[in-house]
Amino acid sequence: MSKTIFISCFNPFIFRNILTSDVLKVLKSKDDAKIIIFVPDYKIDFFKEQLRSPNVIIEGIKIKKSSKQDIIFRFLTGSLVDTSTILVHKKEKLYRDKRYFRFIISWLLIKIFSHIFFIRTFIRSLDSLTVDRKTFLSYILKYNPSLVFSTDVFNDYDIRLLATAKSQKIKTVGMIRSWDNFTTKGVFRVKPNKLIVHNEILKNQAIKWNGVSKKDIFISGIPQYDRYINGKRMDRETFFKKIGLDSNQKLILFSPFGGRFTDTDWQIMEILKNFIKNKEILSSQVLVRCTPNDPVNLGKFTPDENFYIDKPGQGFEGRTTRDQELTDLDMDWLADCLYHSDVIVAGGASIGIDAAIFNKPTILIHFDGFEEKPYWQSVKRFLEYQHPRDIINSRAMLSVKNIGEFKKNINNYLKSSDSDNFSRSEMLKKQCWKLDGRSGARIGDFLLSLLY
Repeated sequence: MSKTIFISCFNPFIFRNILTSDVLKVLKSKDDAKIIIFVPDYKIDFFKEQLRSPNVIIEGIKIKKSSKQDIIFRFLTGSLVDTSTILVHKKEKLYRDKRYFRFIISWLLIKIFSHIFFIRTFIRSLDSLTVDRKTFLSYILKYNPSLVFSTDVFNDYDIRLLATAKSQKIKTVGMIRSWDNFTTKGVFRVKPNKLIVHNEILKNQAIKWNGVSKKDIFISGIPQYDRYINGKRMDRETFFKKIGLDSNQKLILFSPFGGRFTDTDWQIMEILKNFIKNKEILSSQVLVRCTPNDPVNLGKFTPDENFYIDKPGQGFEGRTTRDQELTDLDMDWLADCLYHSDVIVAGGASIGIDAAIFNKPTILIHFDGFEEKPYWQSVKRFLEYQHPRDIINSRAMLSVKNIGEFKKNINNYLKSSDSDNFSRSEMLKKQCWKLDGRSGARIGDFLLSLLY
């Protein structure tokens, strides 16, 4: 008798993180396993082309604006964990919209009610009872799944899928999509029966803030990094020929913040351009890797012969750049870019973990180019974020707060990238759990153990 598993794929990074790893390969190895993958309906052709297989079915779901119920309970559950990151987000909103009453309610929830476990349980129960179950009920009746795998437990459509499955007594597995999810999004709106996390840090956060039992947590490692371990890298001459730069010079990879966070990315490029032009740093070139799901403000910047602007990802007609997908080729290209770079300059810390796998140093930008912005518009506020705090304190990634620090540390790393090797190695042990190239296979095997 065949077994059916539902898998959600509503966040643009799920295809990259999960479905291009060995998770799907392991599941497809069972001839009697039927895999139903739910995607936004406007991406259905892309997924059918990328995941073509006899035992994989792609179902498109019409994506609508968040309902009032989603907005209310996202606000409530997103205020029930006391982290510095959540407080930063609340203060940013207050600065923008001046809604003081809303902020006071949030502050009370964070500082008082988030520490009362009963409140979290009550709000989650109320949410679970009222969340939309119509979207996925017909599919459950049609396919009769034995297991539902929610790849992003904080996504609105994953929440609907989990709630519907649990109401039908179907076994559910959830996964934390990213290392910052607990510290930025609060508590689960619907708690799955089993939870997959990347590392011990997330396991402890799941226990502390979401009341998940230890026995219900499975640690997998980070599946999108398997290709870094198992893949073969492009040779240096071919790589530099592709980007039109000189293989005999140093390469700086710049990963901008993106327009959601700042409008000064172009100024960091201009600063790098001036460093090179004025010979203030060792002879270098710059590969700018734009964020695939966020437009980058190039402003007044005009690239010269020392710059290559890379815009990865596949967009969809009529959709924003925040909804692009990264293919296998895109991910292999990112690996090649990191492998051949000498130092990474970044807005966000996430890419610094990728870089450390190739033992490349990362400099985090915590100043606003040539400007002095108000604090709640400045990238300086990101120093308050909770998830990268230990990484910065340990020097696994360096934070620079002005142009002088920036120049000094770029030069130091261009001369020798080895100075913080130990810190980067320790960071990888904590964040990646295991770097053995088998994280995706572990997740697939775990799902099969629940399916059969």
